[in-house]
Amino acid sequence: MRRLISFAILLGTVGLAIGPAGAGDKKCLTISGTGDGINKRIAVESSRSAIQTEIEKLQTENHVTEVEAKAWKPDPRPYWRSGVAADLFLAPDEVTDRVYTICWKGVVSPAVCTSGTEVCWPIN
Repeated sequence: MRRLISFAILLGTVGLAIGPAGAGDKKCLTISGTGDGINKRIAVESSRSAIQTEIEKLQTENHVTEVEAKAWKPDPRPYWRSGVAADLFLAPDEVTDRVYTICWKGVVSPAVCTSGTEVCWPIN
C-alpha cells in the first residue's frame, strides 16, 4: 500500500508579542499532519509521525532545543475529497496533552487521520 503523508504548517495562528522581546515572549505555530493506513491505529501513528518530523524540522530551523506542544484540534485534510461527511469519522478522537488526532474512512485507504498540535518556543 502506498503511504501518503501530507504536512501543513498553518501560519494563521502565529503569535508574536508586540514590542521588545522579554523573558516570557514566545512564538507559536499550529502544525497538522495527515497519514493513512490499513487501520486506524496505523493511520494515527502515521499522522503523529508527520507531526514529530515537522517539530524536529522547526527546532532545527529556529535553533531551539525545547518546545512546548499542546493538543490542537485540526480540520480534516483528506487526500481525495473536499471534505469528510459526519458518518465517515472513526470515533473516538485520539487526544493526548500534545496531539489531537481525528480519523475517518478513506477513499483509497481504510483509515486516514489528521493530527494537530500547537508548538511554542521562546523568542531570543
